[in-house]
Amino acid sequence: MPFLTAELIFYAVVSGVGLLIAVYAMLNGSALNKHTPSQIKAPPAAFNTPVAGIAALAFGVVGYAFSRYGHFGPVVNLIAAVVACGASWTGMTVLMAQWAYKGSLVDPHEELEELQGTVASVIRPITDTELGEIEYFSHGQRLHARARSIDGAPVELGTEVVIEKITDGVADVELWSVVEQRI
Repeated sequence: MPFLTAELIFYAVVSGVGLLIAVYAMLNGSALNKHTPSQIKAPPAAFNTPVAGIAALAFGVVGYAFSRYGHFGPVVNLIAAVVACGASWTGMTVLMAQWAYKGSLVDPHEELEELQGTVASVIRPITDTELGEIEYFSHGQRLHARARSIDGAPVELGTEVVIEKITDGVADVELWSVVEQRI
């Protein structure tokens, strides 16, 4: 039997792709990020990146092993790979549904702490009597929030500020120039 056949190459490539997908899922998670962290949703347990990665990896590894070391034909090798893919898909779906997606995906306190220190731009002036509005980026999304100055001083349009905290949808902000001096 030759060392590399088209069948072996096919299963090796599928294994590699499955491994890459699984590593991607491990590094980036499997939650679907929609606009803001508070809107992160769990994908369906049966159709998500970790499940697809492990299923492809199992398909490729079993298919490669049967093709390389087994004494079966290509049809039996393919059937074994499909059975392994189905078993790993089912196992990962149960794992994701029963364990990984059981709890909340986002801790609300963590979300607020994550925004602390975020630089924003004033897009509606903050006065001593009225809230203004800021624009900032979080998780690749452009977001807006009502804002007030932590020292009560007015802040002009276009000024860069730093978010101290957000309470009830209103950001307490401090001038970037003041924060920069402390750094």
